Amino acid sequence: MQKYLKLKLQKELGKMKKMKTGREVVAACAAAVAASALVSARQLKRAVKAAEARLAAYGAETAMLNYGRMTYVDHGPSDEVSDSKELSDERLSYKVSDGKRSSGKCPSDSCSSRKSSNCKEQGDRATEEVVLSAHGLYGGYDQAYENVGTLSSRYRILAPSRFGYLGSSVKGEGTPRQQAEAYVELLDRLEIDRVFVLGTSAGGTPAIRFALDFPERTKGLILYCSAAPWNEKPAKIPRLMGPPPIVNRDLPIWLVFPLYRRVYGMGADVVHSMLPLSKRKEGADLDARITNRDMAVSFEEYPIEEMQVPVLLLHARDDRVAPFEAPAGQVEGSLHRYPNLEKKIFEKGGHFMIGHEREIDAIVVDFIEKHG
Repeated sequence: MQKYLKLKLQKELGKMKKMKTGREVVAACAAAVAASALVSARQLKRAVKAAEARLAAYGAETAMLNYGRMTYVDHGPSDEVSDSKELSDERLSYKVSDGKRSSGKCPSDSCSSRKSSNCKEQGDRATEEVVLSAHGLYGGYDQAYENVGTLSSRYRILAPSRFGYLGSSVKGEGTPRQQAEAYVELLDRLEIDRVFVLGTSAGGTPAIRFALDFPERTKGLILYCSAAPWNEKPAKIPRLMGPPPIVNRDLPIWLVFPLYRRVYGMGADVVHSMLPLSKRKEGADLDARITNRDMAVSFEEYPIEEMQVPVLLLHARDDRVAPFEAPAGQVEGSLHRYPNLEKKIFEKGGHFMIGHEREIDAIVVDFIEKHG
């Protein structure tokens, strides 16, 4: 599409050079913009349709909790078909074109619904370690699963949509504390006692909140390119810490996302993992207004020094979304606040720590085996 648009715009610009009146130039510019928008809208329509099919392949389930719905993927070793191979950490026939970590295989490719006669009995799950995955901005159960799905042949992955994302209701004001409470209700519903909670990007805040509020339910906290606690309460806190609501729609994000490569170091194709944004908008608005601001607004309620659980932190120094170093970021400056911290900091890799997937998996496995 980009090649087509470039040729189209070059053609219109060529016409402009031959024009003499301002009215003709304006008309040509309008025609070029209209042609570009039309092509973008058509491609967006196809991309949204593909995204809907991708989401359906996960076989997500919905629990009706006391406050409302929570949609989630629940997948692990006991869901595997008895003669299936272990999931590869290379992408197979199913993949998300998002430049992020991917299991290469949908949960529904095996037995995520746990209704197949080829699956092991659910009773086998009692001895499985559980990883509760909290996704980031523009996420949902799909990204929550993909962030750690490479480990689903070894551990049970519980990947819920956070408040306002892909089929999950919002409890109260939608604070990280209320999100942690909702996670506990889901764990109770599924009869899961303790978990390793993993927070990615904006999902780091509710993951940290969960570990602080429910240490008896937390075996360990794992932070992937995560939001970080502050060292002191900032004097001024923005009203929004995230994209404005007007951007959180399919067409606007589709049109502006090519700029993200320059600004945030992300590939333009990451936008495919965000579609359809119409089913993620409420959550994205909530993150910008509540979640991403919470560790600043409620600074006193995040006593990181008192955290009782072991913490594994994984981050890249060149992360432009959750910057590692001050003054833009809080990650490096807050490392000393964790009493029981294990960490791995990569020099390169960007927000998704690209290129380090195998090493990250090995580090996470070691951490879980050590503290499980």
